[in-house]
Amino acid sequence: MTSSISEDSPGYAEGPVVIQMLCLSPCVALRMASFLVMVSILLLIQHAVAIDELRAHPYSDVTLPCHFSFVKGTDKLEFTWEREDIREEFEVEDDKDYFQFFRFYDFFEVFSKVVYQFRNNMEQLEEQNSMYEKRVSVNRAEISEGILSLLLKNVNFQDQAIYKCMAVSPIGRGESKIKLIVEDSEEPQVEFKQIDDETVATCVSTGWYYLPNVTWLDRGERDLSNYSTVEIYEEQMNGAHRVFSVLKYPVKLNEKYVCRIIETDVNFQPFRTIRKYPRRKFHRMYDYY
Repeated sequence: MTSSISEDSPGYAEGPVVIQMLCLSPCVALRMASFLVMVSILLLIQHAVAIDELRAHPYSDVTLPCHFSFVKGTDKLEFTWEREDIREEFEVEDDKDYFQFFRFYDFFEVFSKVVYQFRNNMEQLEEQNSMYEKRVSVNRAEISEGILSLLLKNVNFQDQAIYKCMAVSPIGRGESKIKLIVEDSEEPQVEFKQIDDETVATCVSTGWYYLPNVTWLDRGERDLSNYSTVEIYEEQMNGAHRVFSVLKYPVKLNEKYVCRIIETDVNFQPFRTIRKYPRRKFHRMYDYY
């Protein structure tokens, strides 16, 4: 219960106001201490819970799963997909290095975290991050069944992040997270063709490379690259090119073949967005994040 004193209240007088602090009884203090300990434990447990990982190759399509049993229809349903940059910690020896980081770190970098939004029985994409424009969708027919999975098309290296699915309905609310890891190599579609009356397996890179390495594998992960050829399929003015590869190993139509392409020039290898924060070697104080 709160109370206030106004100029019309009895006992009001001008001058300094003295505020008396009430001392907590030992019983109340003990309860509060126990509560704070429990909150700290819960926060530690929450931080320690591992997030499921989903791996995808660049230029492929991937579905980020999300399902809530409390979603029974689209009426008054709101759900959002957001991205969070992956965070890694590095250890520092002393407070000087620790505070040096926060002195120069830009905490005001502003960008939209919204990947996809649904409200009022329709998509709401006004706040969508431009990175995902025309690349994400949710199957409208499955929403009423609680399936809010997000289809992400043409995955690129900047898509590597933690994705959070949040939903609110008249009977419940929920949240789930998944970490998307983008592999270094692409695996383009393999096609069977007849070349010089011989059945071969072929693939064409989707990505552009400066010094590509093409590896061919069969179902048993045996390296068949020595039986393949690689040639330039298309080239840009800056020297980057797409490649066309043919596997001439005795190819069987009922066998599975994988064409794997990776950039080997370290100057042009892909980069990802990962935020790195310092962690003290000796935890004398709390970290500020």
